[in-house]
Amino acid sequence: MKKEFILLTAIITIISLSIFTACGKEEPTNQSETITGLFDNNTSATVKGYLTDTEWVGVPDKIKNALNAMYTTSIGDPIKDAYKTMFTRGIIIIVEKNPSYTNWKTITDGKTIYINLNSVNNSTLQSNITAAIEQAHTYTAMQE
Repeated sequence: MKKEFILLTAIITIISLSIFTACGKEEPTNQSETITGLFDNNTSATVKGYLTDTEWVGVPDKIKNALNAMYTTSIGDPIKDAYKTMFTRGIIIIVEKNPSYTNWKTITDGKTIYINLNSVNNSTLQSNITAAIEQAHTYTAMQE
């Protein structure tokens, strides 16, 4: 009887720990959102990431604000027109957690930009996004 009680207690403890661990841990999922209203409300981009819901909160809005600030502070209509033209390619911004690069990375397709999640959550987001956009515009693979 005592052995059965100990065995039952052990089973209940294991089940309880399993439930507690599963409930307390948020798993990352594929997140995606199309941000609209860019550059005088005529342009959009897709933001993606493999992040938890908590990590994803606010990411698309921060990127949208950085892109609009980049556009607003650009010097002259030719640069603004170049940004608009580039975004007709279907820009994809992928936010990554713990990548091998520090802030951002581009590949040679001219439309895909990778951003470190840490960069999204700091004051240099606009300058990082601007640098990445300028590299993607030239179809150059680069990282910083």
